[in-house]
Amino acid sequence: MMTQQEFEQHRQTWIKEWADNWRLLDIDFETYMVMKGMAPEEYRKMNEMSWGKNEMNDDEWNESFI
Repeated sequence: MMTQQEFEQHRQTWIKEWADNWRLLDIDFETYMVMKGMAPEEYRKMNEMSWGKNEMNDDEWNESFI
């Protein structure tokens, strides 16, 4: 199983490579991770954990963007 840190590293790699490698193929991050061998259920769980700790979840008025 992948750690949360490894998951975030893959996300950063995907973001850096998106314009050159994945944009024209319409490969989103979930598809990218499934192509790397991650089960869709595992992706959803790790992605939820990732957004749970992201400072962009809530604005200064305590409203959730999710």
